[in-house]
Amino acid sequence: MAALPNLGETLWGFTVTQLGTIHMLGAKTVEFFHEGSGARLLYIQNDDQELGFNIIYRTPQKDETDTNHVLEHLILSSCQKYPSRDIFFDMDSKSYSTFMNGLTDNTHTSYPLCTQSQEQLIRLMDVFLSCMESPEFLREKNFFLREGIRFELDSPKGPLTLQGTVLSEDWGHLTDIQENADSFTAKALYPHMEASNLLGRAHLHYRQLSYDRVREAFYRNYRYSNCLVVLYGAMDFSRILEFLHKEHLSFTKQKANPRAELPYKYKKPQTGFRTLIQESPAYKGTPVEQAAIIDYAIDLSNSSQEELIYWDLFAVLLDHDASPWHKYARNQGINNIMEAYLDLALPLPALKFRLRNGEASQMEEFKASIGKGLKEIKACGVSNRLYQATLKENRLTNALTREAAHLGYSISEEIGRYWSVTGKTDYFQLYEYAFNKFSSDRSQSIIKMLAAKALEPQTSALVATLPSPGLAEQLENERKRYLAETFASLSEHKRTRLVEETRSFRQWNARDWGCMNFLIEPESLPLPPPPAAFAKTEAGSITCYTAPAPVTGVGSYQLCFNLSPISQGDLAYLSLYQLLLTELKTLRYTVEQQKTLEQEYLHECTFDEFYPEPEAGLYSYPQMSVSWYGLTEDFSQGLNFLLEVMGGSDYSDIPTIIQVLEKYLPDYDLSRTDNASALAFSLAEGYIRRESRFRNQLNSQEIFYFLKNILKRMKNDPDFGRSVSEKLRELSRSILCGSPLIFMAAASEEVLAAIQTQAISRLGQLKAAPRRSFLPYSFPPQRQRMAVCVEAASQETRMLGDFRKNSQFKGRYLPFLLACADKYLKPSIRYQGGAYDSGADFYIPAGYFSLWSSADPDVKSTLNIFSKAGAAIASLPLTQRELDGYILNAYAQALLPAKALGSRMRFMLRDLAGIDTKSINLMIEDIRHARLEDQQEAARMIQAILEKGPVVTVGNERSILKHRSCFDEIVDYRQDFRSI
Repeated sequence: MAALPNLGETLWGFTVTQLGTIHMLGAKTVEFFHEGSGARLLYIQNDDQELGFNIIYRTPQKDETDTNHVLEHLILSSCQKYPSRDIFFDMDSKSYSTFMNGLTDNTHTSYPLCTQSQEQLIRLMDVFLSCMESPEFLREKNFFLREGIRFELDSPKGPLTLQGTVLSEDWGHLTDIQENADSFTAKALYPHMEASNLLGRAHLHYRQLSYDRVREAFYRNYRYSNCLVVLYGAMDFSRILEFLHKEHLSFTKQKANPRAELPYKYKKPQTGFRTLIQESPAYKGTPVEQAAIIDYAIDLSNSSQEELIYWDLFAVLLDHDASPWHKYARNQGINNIMEAYLDLALPLPALKFRLRNGEASQMEEFKASIGKGLKEIKACGVSNRLYQATLKENRLTNALTREAAHLGYSISEEIGRYWSVTGKTDYFQLYEYAFNKFSSDRSQSIIKMLAAKALEPQTSALVATLPSPGLAEQLENERKRYLAETFASLSEHKRTRLVEETRSFRQWNARDWGCMNFLIEPESLPLPPPPAAFAKTEAGSITCYTAPAPVTGVGSYQLCFNLSPISQGDLAYLSLYQLLLTELKTLRYTVEQQKTLEQEYLHECTFDEFYPEPEAGLYSYPQMSVSWYGLTEDFSQGLNFLLEVMGGSDYSDIPTIIQVLEKYLPDYDLSRTDNASALAFSLAEGYIRRESRFRNQLNSQEIFYFLKNILKRMKNDPDFGRSVSEKLRELSRSILCGSPLIFMAAASEEVLAAIQTQAISRLGQLKAAPRRSFLPYSFPPQRQRMAVCVEAASQETRMLGDFRKNSQFKGRYLPFLLACADKYLKPSIRYQGGAYDSGADFYIPAGYFSLWSSADPDVKSTLNIFSKAGAAIASLPLTQRELDGYILNAYAQALLPAKALGSRMRFMLRDLAGIDTKSINLMIEDIRHARLEDQQEAARMIQAILEKGPVVTVGNERSILKHRSCFDEIVDYRQDFRSI
């Protein structure tokens, strides 16, 4: 890597102001100041080949019209140098970028991008910066009308409607009770202050949102002296600085001293304790029992940044089930999911305690439990075992930082938030210093001090947020009344003019123009790398996969248990079995001890079910996998602990089982889902993949009602409770004693052999159970066109196309799919249909592609557009240069950045599933060969595949039932899982 400049050295107008190191990234840092423009720049240098760029502006929320969010959309719509209908989507769909976005927060707005090509990085940076300097929306109001808000009128007789991309996105969060709880808590902590203004609230303040507000926000915030640029990865930074200086920053002259640019200062909060009970919009029929959120929040705006890091670490301790707070809450009979965290998403920092799935009547006892827990910590601290386990978990998290995707984005976001409120860039240096200090505080004086402060806060609030069925409809009707009143107030002349303006806007919005001056040549794309080396060995009934990785001290592990010994009728109990892990005592450990040991030994431990397709051969049987990270020195202890928990739980403790079900049952209710997109995707995938049908069966809404029924019967029938206990014991034995077993590990080559030996030795001690014979699992057929009604204001739709067994399908067809998304789906569904977004993506290892729409107010028109997507490809006006752009994008989607542990685990899992990485690489390589002469065959192939594929819509009942003829089946998840 290139040598970094010294302190005080100037390079292309940038003067070095600070040097540093971020150990968890294996990185050195250089902070620069560009005196001519006032811009600050931080370069984070390490050997990561996925390069990152981010430009971040301070953008405090002056109100709740979501103006900054609208502005974020407008900035990357078009500019003088790169004129386009939407230059962001031009870049996103036609570049070799691995990540790209615009992100609005409550204190800042950022524009990150990542790519594995420096040439692509520079070209995209030029577009980003040109948009910051001269966005086209300042001259063309139609961009605001599209992205923000507009009236539409088709006829002088009405009706008047309200449209806009950001408005649609925000309206989709109407019933998001957690988001509403955050807003109510901010209002209680900071009444009548700007610090209470949160983003994403345009659906409640659309009357005040205006073009002039957005223009004012741009001129107030978007200048180089109010920005931070972050560069990340193994790049030629001198060339980047030269580009920035010559092409952008040297043309900017600041009127004021750029060093005077300081973070925005909020007014000092009003002191005192405030209580608030508020209603969150919900639709009629929404359950209200065990549905409230209670927040107790403490303002921390007087804390230093170092203290905030301590508060963050303290919150992790508080959040643990073994903390004094959780103990007192349980002793008081509070049996709810609770969490404690440092909330930095608010404009001012706060320590927040949250209770979910509760009742308003719990407010006082919830607050009392917090007080008791804090008093104990103030006097005695926490148990040394909990303290050390938390520190170890943090060290492991730090050691695994490089495993995350798009680090140039995530790291710069953390630094950007910190810079927006401090003007500094040394967040990670401060974090590492503070963490070391916290770790060496053996007397726990820091957390005792923090507990004392939390017991006597200057400003705090206790807030309950309750779902209010019918309030969502009331707000929808209020919007209709507003539109009716506005329409009635318009003169005939104004109505006629608005009809013409609507027609004119639609004509402008239907135009297809863009820019591709940022493309690199597809010939420069790298070949897919060969799969990482791994070994596969057999030890009796145990299959071991091991892969050496260039890491030190940490490993990634996975166990796969055979579920075949379990009858299909008993599979529903698997969810209860997994739910109870670490919730019941074992012969060796109490529940509190298990929670602490899990934190220490089983980092990010997850359970999953999968049923490999027939291509897996001998491994094509139902399995349950357990995956985790851990320190390699702790592997043996971690494995022993895992097996103890899986096989040693006390299932005779029926009262505790009932308590656990009462606590967690609401989280199994998919009708309350906050991720309808994932639900639509998994259901659609279930139509084409046995593995997904199997997983869906074990994580469906039926499981919620199954657990609900078990809870009811266990409460009323002791004999039934005992039968459930026996069923769980039998299930546990079947899982642990079933063979064969599969073990996977990726770790340093120096320790890998020892890890395999330890695994074989311990797993070999599991006693094989007598083989039982059951009929093969069968799954009820799923309808091709399905809709699910949930608690939502809009729709999420997914259509899948399966090409796994289609030997005629080629990688070169995928760029045409992305062209269809960019030139057909997005214009029809987003620009003209009012959805937040729409597009297409693909998954070569899984063998399918997907069409999708998000926060979509429509149903029928979207389905109609999807159904014709393949045919639309045939008539797309395409040049080879445009196709080159889609080749770049397809290649970026297909060729994921390599991660030391994650990539190796991925290759081993492919081998287990019978997926040939060489075939995948051949399809990826073929993407580069797409030519215009392939267009008609791609259209025919994709259309034929889509006609056989599934489509699933998840969303609002009224919208779905209005178009019920579009579906083969409609299921209401809110009403005892009934078909409509």
